[in-house]
Amino acid sequence: MSIVRVKDDRVIERQVTIKGVPQIFREQRVALILGGGYETAFNVGLGTGPVYQVGDYLIHPDSYGHGKYGDLQLNRPKLIPLAVAFKDAGVTPPATPAAAGK
Repeated sequence: MSIVRVKDDRVIERQVTIKGVPQIFREQRVALILGGGYETAFNVGLGTGPVYQVGDYLIHPDSYGHGKYGDLQLNRPKLIPLAVAFKDAGVTPPATPAAAGK
């Protein structure tokens, strides 16, 4: 399970003109937690959708696809809140030191 962490709700907007038509691309910077204290940052496109709130998420299964040669690709990643994923799976989330009051 790959956990994606949203650390802030800042939106990155890029304005470009494509074939004479101005367009705005909205993205949000997130981090994929690799374990051992390591993470790697990447951008998630927002389109016209809402900003992801600060918290932990999973990459939605619809975000995965395959490339021309059968390789795994991440296509326009969508995120689902970790708590929602646990609830949908009928799993109780593990206690964290912060949640346990330690």
